[in-house]
Amino acid sequence: MLNISTHFQSFLKFLKSIDFSRGVLMALAAISALAITSYFGNMNIGVAMAIGALLSSPSDVAGSFRRRTLGIFISIFLAVFTSSVVGYASEIPVLIIPVLIVLTLSYSLVAVYGFRASLIAFTGLFAMVLSLADIPSSDSILVHSLYIGLGGLWYLLLSIALHYINPRKQSEVLLFEGFRLTAEYLEIRAELIDASSEERRGLKNRLSVLQSEINDKHETIRELVIAKRAKSGRSGDARKKMLIFIEMVDILELSMANPLNYEEMEVLFEKHKEKLKIVKDWTLLMVDELNKIAGIIKKSKEYHPDPDLETFRLKAINSLAASVEDKHNSISSHAMLVLRNLIDYKEKQQEKIISISRLLRDVKMGEDLMIKDKDAAKFITGQEYSLKTMQDNLDFKSPIFRHALRLTVVMVSGYVIGSVFDVQNTYWILLTILVIMRPGYALTKDRSKQRLIGTLIGGAIAVSVVLVTQNLVVYGVLAVISLVFAISTLQRNYKASAVFITLNIVLVYSLLRPDPFLVIRFRLLDTLIGAGLAFLGNAFLWPTWEYRGIKNFIVESIKANSAYLEEINSFYQTKHSMTTSYKLTRKRAFLAIGNLNAAFQRMTQEPKSKQKEGSSIYEIVSLNQEFLSSAASLGTFIRTHDTTEASEHFRAYIAAIQNNLLRILGILEENEIEEIRDEKEVEQALKYFDEKYREVLESRSHEIREGQRRFNSGMHSEFQEIQMVRDQLKWLLQISGSLEVMVKKGIN
Repeated sequence: MLNISTHFQSFLKFLKSIDFSRGVLMALAAISALAITSYFGNMNIGVAMAIGALLSSPSDVAGSFRRRTLGIFISIFLAVFTSSVVGYASEIPVLIIPVLIVLTLSYSLVAVYGFRASLIAFTGLFAMVLSLADIPSSDSILVHSLYIGLGGLWYLLLSIALHYINPRKQSEVLLFEGFRLTAEYLEIRAELIDASSEERRGLKNRLSVLQSEINDKHETIRELVIAKRAKSGRSGDARKKMLIFIEMVDILELSMANPLNYEEMEVLFEKHKEKLKIVKDWTLLMVDELNKIAGIIKKSKEYHPDPDLETFRLKAINSLAASVEDKHNSISSHAMLVLRNLIDYKEKQQEKIISISRLLRDVKMGEDLMIKDKDAAKFITGQEYSLKTMQDNLDFKSPIFRHALRLTVVMVSGYVIGSVFDVQNTYWILLTILVIMRPGYALTKDRSKQRLIGTLIGGAIAVSVVLVTQNLVVYGVLAVISLVFAISTLQRNYKASAVFITLNIVLVYSLLRPDPFLVIRFRLLDTLIGAGLAFLGNAFLWPTWEYRGIKNFIVESIKANSAYLEEINSFYQTKHSMTTSYKLTRKRAFLAIGNLNAAFQRMTQEPKSKQKEGSSIYEIVSLNQEFLSSAASLGTFIRTHDTTEASEHFRAYIAAIQNNLLRILGILEENEIEEIRDEKEVEQALKYFDEKYREVLESRSHEIREGQRRFNSGMHSEFQEIQMVRDQLKWLLQISGSLEVMVKKGIN
């Protein structure tokens, strides 16, 4: 019973995470086109317009209004052009294969211009495949293609209308997803507090996957809210959403920051696990609050924080106070300071949640959180649409070029097999290849499996429906619903999308033809052929193995971490307000580690023979993640506390860490790096911080012996700062040294 309840809750969570707007819009455009044209007695026009709406929808993804509109318009042009070219080529058998080669290769290469461009290219390829289908039409090829374009324009018109009816919808959905992912990140961090060593590795892997997803979401939110703010100015909804997003990013940084490595924490609190349990429960309550914020943003309601947040905060503080008053000294001063730092970080996160609640209630906030327009634009990752970008990728070193060649060969092979063996629906084979094949082996393998499982499940559901009822109205209603789900889940959950696509195809054929079981059989056969060809193509035709390119991701992550550490150093030296430069380097470090994690996850799904130096690379990826976490912890502490003047020893420490990173980059990039570290300065810095910490610790021990168990405020601040700075610098130096050892050992 408990297992069923858990699955049901997961299903509800999955439904809540889906944005149905694009699926509903596409279905609305297709159905309205069919209804209008059938009323005037020409269903063929309606079918063509419905195809046009379907082909226009892939490029309608989150982003600025201008880019979305332009993307849909280009998709419409490609749909008309491709349908015409393939339609005429089909009438001259000798031309069809050359046309397939040229169009597949050309459209596949468009992906060099980014995610939206790849979706536009998908429209061109999708139109090419559908043009090979036996779609009845009494019109000429050109007229039929123009009607497809008309359907696309009809979809564009509805999309624009929906935007103006509810212009806030897209940004609200994105913020909802951003908070949902941030809550999940916080939850995993909470689980890490008391996890076993074996559990900890699995949780860290989940964090790695999640980091990449969060980065992608943040990039889209930045593009949307910054573009919207530039258009609408500093007041109103755009400003509020910008502020909410800034607070969300700060919560993520606070979540990523780790005041101490978990293994050491485990030793320190071996006999006081109940204190960490309080912090964990407090964190999980914040997770609930972030999920609540996500739902409230989507529904545009006010949000009031749970009073229990303050209850847990006081409980954590009282737990610390009890440790201070413990006359038996059962918990060490060092452990108490670690606990104090943990509570500090959680208090900062709670403050961010309170700030968001004020923003959602339209309470006026200070201007200090805002970013100037000229600086805001720097946070959007631009895409260069130049001919040089294309020329640079016309090389076998480019994964996209290799993928384009691979896809072209496999698509043509699928067409030839379908033609030679007189397969009933050759275009189903091509469509399967198109949606499954990706530049990497791992994703293609995963999609092949999901496609097959989804097809089987969808076929089973379709059979059940057909056996239960022969009511055409039921078929029609379920066909529309399954189409909406298929489009809405295509990017979020491919297996679910495959289920609904299969269900939709069978139901539509059941409306048109009397033997749906024959359709299911052919659908399964064509899926097997297409998936098999896609899998073999990625395995044997110029495969792109991740181990060959992961070095580049490691280099980018180390460079980004180095730049971020330098910004933290500068901040500590000058005590200035948080600059745009600081925020940009932080963003780049987060993006770089996300990209590295994603590359490593892809590598782990490849054949064992292709996972060269896998264990060493895992350690390198983990150390990079730990380095960023430690740097974020140091940076957050310095930004949120009144700190003393940075000493020369601090600068020496930073120089030693940076020198380690430089040597690592020299090894990876095969460059000679001049040795700039002064070993004596590093030794003096180590000695200085250790002695400083010992002095403060002895002073504190003397106070305790004298009966003064509570810190005076001055000593407390000094103790906290020296402990945090000392521990994080030592940890960063140790990580950078370990990274150098692992890079020498594991990267060729």
